Amino acid sequence: MASRNRSGSTVALAADAQSVLAKMTAMQVDAALTIAMRLPILAKGALGDARGQREASKAVVEKAAAMAESSFALGHAAALFWWSMALNPLTPNGLGEATAKAVHSSLEPFSRRTRANASRLARRR
Repeated sequence: MASRNRSGSTVALAADAQSVLAKMTAMQVDAALTIAMRLPILAKGALGDARGQREASKAVVEKAAAMAESSFALGHAAALFWWSMALNPLTPNGLGEATAKAVHSSLEPFSRRTRANASRLARRR
């Protein structure tokens, strides 16, 4: 019975790790698409085009906002982790699950902003 529980939690951990990996891969594809769509606009901005300069400043503001939002989400996840550790010590598998949750919560703001940028830039063309 104990091996069945251990095996089930191992499968759940593998599924969580696979989910985080798939999300990171999707974020990398969205980021590459966003960069590819912004490059011509940013190049024009470097040559003095007002639209390109606005896009460059918008990109900087969006990245700073995503970084701040992500750091708050990570701080919240860390606080929840330590609070749960104080009340109910985790097993090694539980520790892995808590780490996966913290990583997921810190990646979500970047993922959301990247998807929004890619869809906004795709509409412009």
